[in-house]
Amino acid sequence: MRCNSGLRVVMIAALALGAGLILTGTGWAQQAPPPMPAPSASSASADDRPGAQGLATAAAVVGSLFYIPFKAAVICPGMALASGASLAVTGGDPATARYLLRVGCTGTYVISPEMVRGQEEFQGSGSR
Repeated sequence: MRCNSGLRVVMIAALALGAGLILTGTGWAQQAPPPMPAPSASSASADDRPGAQGLATAAAVVGSLFYIPFKAAVICPGMALASGASLAVTGGDPATARYLLRVGCTGTYVISPEMVRGQEEFQGSGSR
């Protein structure tokens, strides 16, 4: 059985990417960085630039266009299925089922310009 050259290139690229991720030692689930201090009223922040609010609003609209359907059509229904499966596996224990449903279906659905600018916290799935 022979591999075509396109498949061979994809396999080599995947192996190189995997090796690079392993060798860097950087994990995807690392602890969040500490929160940035709020800028003082006397100092000019980067958000005072002309057009910063407009760019943040545009980014919020684009982000919401992608995030709302993803959360409503993938995350929440997926966690609802997991919730039902946990009821079946645990013999009807509602505590885990409620937790899974809450984790998947609560939190932010619409991204605001303040979230983009770092002035408001994004409450993703699983946030408390």
